[in-house]
Amino acid sequence: MAKPLPVAVIFAGIHRKETSVPLRIRKVIDISLELDDSKFKMRTPPGFKRDMQFQLEVLKEHDAPEGAGQVVRGVHMRLHAGSHIDAPEHNVKGGKQVQDLPLAMFAGDAVVADLRHRVPGGAITAADLDKAAAGVRKGDRLLLRTDVNKQYMVNDWQKRSPYLTESATRWCIEKGVTVVGYDFYHGNDEPGAPRVFHSSRTFSEAGIVTLPYLNNLDKIEGPRCTLVALPLKLVGAEASPVRAVVLA
Repeated sequence: MAKPLPVAVIFAGIHRKETSVPLRIRKVIDISLELDDSKFKMRTPPGFKRDMQFQLEVLKEHDAPEGAGQVVRGVHMRLHAGSHIDAPEHNVKGGKQVQDLPLAMFAGDAVVADLRHRVPGGAITAADLDKAAAGVRKGDRLLLRTDVNKQYMVNDWQKRSPYLTESATRWCIEKGVTVVGYDFYHGNDEPGAPRVFHSSRTFSEAGIVTLPYLNNLDKIEGPRCTLVALPLKLVGAEASPVRAVVLA
């Protein structure tokens, strides 16, 4: 049986007829958080004009008169529900919105940094990232693994989540990382941080996109992988839900 080609090679040949090859992927690893309105919930920090939790609503039933025999549902949700990307505008007034970001940013090489030793509630340092993401290259996406989201919103989930120190935040910026993904609550800050959500605000100011609320990073074999987490084609939005997957 022929060995599957590396995804990078496959992508390189898709659009050139003379070098195109069949798209062969051994497996697709779903690293998204499940959105089930019977179980899913979100925190509601101060400052919201009104809350909007995730909720599905049936707009038309199969047996509706003159309904063409179709069911149609709508969804009420924040753009930040479940796995999503945060464009810089989320933290920076006047910053780039979803439509301003290159689509290529959300598909490509990623490095998984195993940081489980910082659970519960520990400080992730630049030294941790030097060790856990030693192979990171400029332009890579960085996925921070702790497995905390295996128990999303339960068992002191927020308190159990670690936090990025200022040195770790600067490390990501200096390495040229384009996207930082988390499988833990990403709002905890280093004690004495000058502002709320300090690390994510610093990323936004540097043009780095954050990818919160991932899951199942333990299913990825090896430190490097190919990430695909495409946002919706939204205009005028600071965030977008994604179906984040890893191709292997």
